[in-house]
Amino acid sequence: MKSYYKHLSSRLEFGEVQESSRKPIFRSSGIFPVIKNEHFSSRILFMGYWLLKRNIPEVNILLTLRSENGKILLRKTQIINSSKAFSIDLDSLLNEINFASNFLGSLELEFNTTRDMVFPYPALILEYFGNDFSTCVHTIGRIYNDFEDLNENEQFKVPESGFDIYCNDDLVSFMSFVNGPIKNHDGVVDYVVTNLKSEKLQGSFHLGIINPYETKLIKLGEQIPELKNFLNNYSGSISLNHNFEGFYPRFLVGNMQNSFPSVSFTHSYYDCTSCTSESDFWSRINDDFFDSSVYVPLFLTNNFFTDLVIYPNFSPSDYNLQIELYDDMGHEIHRLDNFMTIKSGDSKLIKIQFKKIICDLNLDPNSVSSAHVITNFLNSKIPSRIKFGLNVGVEGSKSKLPCNICFNAKMGNPKIDSKPGSFHWAPVFIKNSLITISNSSPKKNYSKEVTATLTFYRKEDSLTISKEIKLQPFSEFRLTVDDELKIFLKEDGWVTIKSDNPYIEGYYFIFHSSGSVAGDHFF
Repeated sequence: MKSYYKHLSSRLEFGEVQESSRKPIFRSSGIFPVIKNEHFSSRILFMGYWLLKRNIPEVNILLTLRSENGKILLRKTQIINSSKAFSIDLDSLLNEINFASNFLGSLELEFNTTRDMVFPYPALILEYFGNDFSTCVHTIGRIYNDFEDLNENEQFKVPESGFDIYCNDDLVSFMSFVNGPIKNHDGVVDYVVTNLKSEKLQGSFHLGIINPYETKLIKLGEQIPELKNFLNNYSGSISLNHNFEGFYPRFLVGNMQNSFPSVSFTHSYYDCTSCTSESDFWSRINDDFFDSSVYVPLFLTNNFFTDLVIYPNFSPSDYNLQIELYDDMGHEIHRLDNFMTIKSGDSKLIKIQFKKIICDLNLDPNSVSSAHVITNFLNSKIPSRIKFGLNVGVEGSKSKLPCNICFNAKMGNPKIDSKPGSFHWAPVFIKNSLITISNSSPKKNYSKEVTATLTFYRKEDSLTISKEIKLQPFSEFRLTVDDELKIFLKEDGWVTIKSDNPYIEGYYFIFHSSGSVAGDHFF
């Protein structure tokens, strides 16, 4: 893990001064566990955003398909010289090599340019999909570009955490990753499980030899025999400390359902409970800003539920949680100034159920569109990484697994005010798609309107269509695929959101009739 300040500097997110020693990024990559069986398959989705965001006219892709044991099965290249939508389907790749049986392996995409891409990780989406479910997550693991890249990202080694696990007769939790080029002679994972009562279960398990580029799919219940009884049919969380090296260890993590063959996954995140150095904290700069905040879309009508999960994985600190509830026009409906005090020393797994909050307040769920979740720390030192999980699901449905979206709260950094605008993008799925966009800010007494242009890109060619929206402070726009957009896109595409305001946040969702929900935050 690199420090937060190093992260900001490398991204130049808030106008930081570029270090003279910074190395330009001419290669970015992602490597994904991919599966094909009788119930579902896999694909990678992306758009040619480099042309729009970095003015890079051409990008070369090197695609490598590997077997479970790391053997190269297929390697091919492709030139990206258009900003349109792209899809790389596992089924098509397997057809090219006449592979007709079930498959577990990996797909690596390496992007190379002659101009600085800034980020070593590309904006890709992994999707597992079946007849009536899907699940999505953005780029997870990657193979380091060089030793300098490795050393920078392994400056501090911390466990991976920040996701929900289940273990019962129907639901199976898992972790998956693709090893890097270095053979591991005995993969070891030390774990700490936290159940809904915030009780702890500790132990370790061995994976044996892990070959270079080998794909591992580990069912946690098989490695932790006590897990089923310990969770007692409820969700929990887990922290995974490991001895893996040579690759960026962001795991594909989630749960499988047996009765309705499906998967729901997200990515792991840093467990910062042992991160106590100065670089692990953010000093409050300006009292005009909250310490951090985040926008959360709410789905509360009918059988929908929206939960916010706070994991016991942040640097030692205590804070008060404030929740503001808004309608879609940005009118505040209710404010909970001191909703909860959270102390890292308690090491609690906390689930905030918005449906219960709305019910307890006797509010109409049809009128509440979003929440603004605010952290107020009890001293001036604020953890630089504050991780939440957003769960959206349908009670009593065939699918028992909600989506579990991993995201950070936005730091109250006054430098963002100087940015003239923002640029985001997200996939648009032709069926069952919903995109939420909010004008939400950690700035106190925020009052700035947003004008944003939404531009839609399709897979067929470089043609686009656009529309303009305006958003009042804390208002929300929800985009569905109407007939006009469906005719234009024809199949899954992308949307860019270019605004005159830096305070834009958003998510995309896919709602299936089975009750399965897929989703993630914007790029």
